[in-house]
Amino acid sequence: MAGRHIVMATVGSQGDLFPFLAVGRELAARGHRVTIAAHSLHRQAVAEAGLDFLLASGIAEPDDKAAFAARAFHPWRGPRFVVRDMAAVDVAASHAALAPVCADADAIVTTTLAFAGQIIGETGRLAWLSGVLSPAVFLSAWDPPATGWGAFDAAVRRSPGRGIWLRRMAAWITASWTQPVRDFRMSLGLPVVSPWGDPFHEGQHARDGVLAMYSPVLGTLPPDAPSQATITGQCRYAPAGDVLPDTLAAFLDDGEPPIVFTLGSAAVHAGADFLRESIAAATSLGRRAVLLTGSPDMRARLPDPLPDGIAIEEYAPHGALFARAAVVVHHGGVGTTQEALRSGRPQLVVPHGFDQPDNAARVERLGVGRVLRASRYEAARAAMLLNVLLTDADIAARAAHLATGIRSERGAVVAADAIEAAIAKRSMQKAP
Repeated sequence: MAGRHIVMATVGSQGDLFPFLAVGRELAARGHRVTIAAHSLHRQAVAEAGLDFLLASGIAEPDDKAAFAARAFHPWRGPRFVVRDMAAVDVAASHAALAPVCADADAIVTTTLAFAGQIIGETGRLAWLSGVLSPAVFLSAWDPPATGWGAFDAAVRRSPGRGIWLRRMAAWITASWTQPVRDFRMSLGLPVVSPWGDPFHEGQHARDGVLAMYSPVLGTLPPDAPSQATITGQCRYAPAGDVLPDTLAAFLDDGEPPIVFTLGSAAVHAGADFLRESIAAATSLGRRAVLLTGSPDMRARLPDPLPDGIAIEEYAPHGALFARAAVVVHHGGVGTTQEALRSGRPQLVVPHGFDQPDNAARVERLGVGRVLRASRYEAARAAMLLNVLLTDADIAARAAHLATGIRSERGAVVAADAIEAAIAKRSMQKAP
C-alpha cells in the first residue's frame, strides 16, 4: 500500500507531537503523504521532520510563556484551563482548518484533546484511529492513574471498585469542560455526545483503532481498555539526529557524568525555582550538572556566572544527553520518562500535572527512581534523594536491565502497520 494521505491531529506540547512525528516519518518512508495538524508552535519541528504542516488552531501562541505555564500547571485549575479554555473552545476554528484537508484524506489519527479531529473521524468516510500517549489516559479501574497523593492512590489501587469510583468522579468533575464541543456538535446537527461518549473520556477512542503509543515497560493494556486498542511500544522521534551541541559534548567529555535536570518543553517555563534549586542541590553534592532551560528568558533568571561544573543549554536531544548522565531529574512527561528509561539511568521525577504523577508512580514501582512533588522540590530534599540514586547499585542495575527492553521496541513501525491495516479495512467497507 502506498500513496495514501494520512492526517495526524495533535494538541499539546512536544510530548504530544514527537510520537506522531516518528510514525509520520515511518509512513512517509513507505510512500504516504502525511500532514501533521497542530498548533503554530510546532510548525518548525514538523518541517524539520520533513512532513507537511497544517495550522489547526485559532489560538495564538502566548506572549508570556511563564504566565501560561503557571496557569496550565496549576494543581487544581490547570487541567480545566487546558481542556476547556485552550482545546474545547478551539474546536470550531480547528474543524474549519481540518475539514478541507481531510476531504481527500484516507485516515485521520487524533489525540485526547484533538476534539475537531474526533468529530471528523466520527462523521467522515476516512479511517479514524486515535493515539493514547500514556497509560493514565485509559483511566482504568484495574490500573487507576496515580494522582500524586500517596495514601489516596494506595487506597484506590486496592480494588477495581474504587477504581470505578475514581473514573466516575473524574467524568463528573470534567463534564462541563467539554461543553464548547457539545455546542459545536449541535451546530453541525450532530448528537450532543458521540456514540462513544464524552470526547475527553470514552469519546476520544477511535472507531477503527486505538494506538497505545508507549512502552509496555510503563504499562500493559488494562482489561477495560477499548477492544480495538493495540500497544505499539515507544514511538521514538529523535530531533537533530540525536546529536549533542559541540559545547555540551565538550563539557560531558571533560569530567564525570553529570546530573541532568529538565522540565520538558512546557513546565520549564514556570520552573525558574526548580532550576535554581537544582543548581544548589548539585553544588551541595559536589556533582557536575546539565540544566535545560527551554528558552533564553529562563536562562536570564539564573545566576551569572554559574557555579563551576554547571552547564546550561536551552535544549538538547534527550536520548543523546540522558545516555551520558549519572541521574536524570525530570517532570514526568511521558516522552521524557521513556527517554530516561531507555537511557538506563536512575530517575528523580518531579511531576507538575496531568499524567505526570502517574508516570512518576510507575517509575517508582519499577524500582528505577524516586518521586518528589513539585511543591516540595527544594535543594536539600532533592540532594537527599539524588544521593540515594547515585549510590544504590540495585536501582542502577534495574534501570540498566529495563533499558534493554525499551531499546528493542519498534513502536513507529507497529503503529504505521495498524494505520495501513485500518485504511485497507475501511476501503473494503466503503466498496460497493
